[in-house]
Amino acid sequence: MDDRRVSRAELLRFAVAAFSATGMSPSDAATVADVLVWANERGIDSHGVMRIPIYLKEIKTGEYRPKGEPVTRQLLPGIFQLDCNRAPGPVCMMRAAAHAIELAEACGVGVGVLSDPTHLGAMGHYAQWVAERGYAALVIVAGLPFMAYHGAKVASIGTSPIAIGIPAQGPDAAPLLLDMATSITSSGRIRQAAAEGKTLPEGAAIDAAGKLTIDPREAASLLSIGGAKGSGLSLMFECLTGILAGTPILAPTARADGALTPRQNAMIIVLNVKAFRSLADYGHDVRLLAEKVKALPRRDGFDEVLLPGERGDREAELRRSTGIPLPAWLWTDFAGLAQEMGIPPLRPS
Repeated sequence: MDDRRVSRAELLRFAVAAFSATGMSPSDAATVADVLVWANERGIDSHGVMRIPIYLKEIKTGEYRPKGEPVTRQLLPGIFQLDCNRAPGPVCMMRAAAHAIELAEACGVGVGVLSDPTHLGAMGHYAQWVAERGYAALVIVAGLPFMAYHGAKVASIGTSPIAIGIPAQGPDAAPLLLDMATSITSSGRIRQAAAEGKTLPEGAAIDAAGKLTIDPREAASLLSIGGAKGSGLSLMFECLTGILAGTPILAPTARADGALTPRQNAMIIVLNVKAFRSLADYGHDVRLLAEKVKALPRRDGFDEVLLPGERGDREAELRRSTGIPLPAWLWTDFAGLAQEMGIPPLRPS
């Protein structure tokens, strides 16, 4: 069976129903569903609803607490820590983003460190959400070791993404949005490629012996972008998140409380553009910069020069009209989940 398409509304309905069936509150279930479907809509399928079965499995094993409640600790006027306690990651990050905006409005900047959430999803969602409200955002994440540090042949560091959101340059313009991992490809794409019988990009992963491989079933470690540059960024992200919060993932630590090793930590920085200059003037200059980049002479083989986030914006517009494609194996998984959980099955467009 080929890929089948589903509307955004129907995919949200199914995801909310699945998470609500675990005891997650309706509002939290809607937040998690929204982050996952946002990723699918923009073509980031590795961070979309294919994560639902993974989350549900983690809920069953106790690694993911659907009723977990993050606790905010204000450290200084513009700085806070969010102790997530394995609560749903998107719920934690949206709470942190909203609080960081409040602090940026009062202090010019809001900085938050998130400690031990569950999987946060696509970082671009949060950076875009902040930018749509007229603020600039930077989000970094450190996670489990899926990537080989430059020169090593074993998984030793996280794929640690970074996302930056810049407010829109006009009433009809979307925010500039950079969302990238420090690895050549994400661990989610490895899983997706294996499920769909596809190969990996050349130079993206190594096997257990440290040899390059394009077979996702043999991929033992991902490789970093730019060699030492990507792994250096990932190492620094670990220092600025988990180690700063006291919940390191990679550094040996004695957890006297018997807590599980954290799976992710994060930092969000929100800047109040208006504290530096008028938002209109800032947007005007960003628009001029974007226009200049778009008008650059192109190399052979390039039809267009794309801005950060432009490809995702276009994919989202397309999928809103044609539906979101889901592979056959995921439809099968969802049908089984619906029967097991007693929720209405997913209906194609």
